[in-house]
Amino acid sequence: MAGIFQFSLRPHQAWRKEDRIADIRWALSALDPRAHLRCGVFAASDGTNVPYRLWCAKEPRAALLLLHGCCDYAGAFDEIAPRLARRGFTCLAYDQRGFGATASRGDWAGVDRMVDDAADGVAFLRQRAGADLPVFIVGESMGGAVALHAAAKFPQLGIAGLVLLAPGALAGAIRRLIYGWMARLVRAFAGDSEVVFERVSGWELTPAAAIRLLGDPLVMRSIKPEIFAGLVSLGSDAVNLANAVKIPVLTLVAGRDDVLRQACIRRLHDNLAGPKTWHVIADAPHLLLHWRRGESVLREARHWILNRLMAIPAAASADCASERYAAARRRALPARPPVSPAG
Repeated sequence: MAGIFQFSLRPHQAWRKEDRIADIRWALSALDPRAHLRCGVFAASDGTNVPYRLWCAKEPRAALLLLHGCCDYAGAFDEIAPRLARRGFTCLAYDQRGFGATASRGDWAGVDRMVDDAADGVAFLRQRAGADLPVFIVGESMGGAVALHAAAKFPQLGIAGLVLLAPGALAGAIRRLIYGWMARLVRAFAGDSEVVFERVSGWELTPAAAIRLLGDPLVMRSIKPEIFAGLVSLGSDAVNLANAVKIPVLTLVAGRDDVLRQACIRRLHDNLAGPKTWHVIADAPHLLLHWRRGESVLREARHWILNRLMAIPAAASADCASERYAAARRRALPARPPVSPAG
């Protein structure tokens, strides 16, 4: 990992309004004009506008909610989602709270808020793609941990399955203690500063992914200490919550992960309570989908989803599942506005 990133500290730099507009324009100008893409915002259950990207399949057979990793944003799937849409999967990706173009960029929103956003994203996806389509959540790294939290917290969502790509996981009492102390030390020494990590190598990535991760201004290259502490908590809790997840799960692991330990991800996978499939991708780095041979990873995920679709009865009522979720949310959050399209 040290050969891929350089680390340093710098004073916190606020994201000015003029910079925000310029950064968003830069990111949008890099989009493939041939992609059937819609951009906008949807209103989360706390009323906040969440930026999203939606790729619509002409004849959809399933809908996928795509959750990006730490410091990334919805643009992480610009190269991947069009391929999925051509295969019949309508895809929604959004900027997770605290990342991308969200108003809270640079601040840790808390696990509960991020998980609620995932549930709101599922509801919005059903509005745009159709309530009768099976919905799967595909989570990469941090996004995988958020997906697992969402499945555990909202079983009434009616999710057909999870695809976890090198999901954020932290297992083992000693390891958790070490990372917990690391988070405290970073907070103590960094103070109001940010931890800067500059990627200096992208040889294992696709050209498009390397350009985006090295040059896209919406990709964060520094984080506050509380984000690091939040990630530690997110990964640790994901391992403990896995036994509450009873829906089918595919766990894809990088054989040459430069960020996470395979043993931690294995502990998370073993704790899952439902049907599960484990596969290690030999020679792959942490960013599985953005790897030079990432098409093979995407193919395996796609085939697993298709096999799950074959196992779902034609009369399966995703609509009823959506209604159960909406009713539960109304009971739990009576003062919050419903999710509605705004873009």
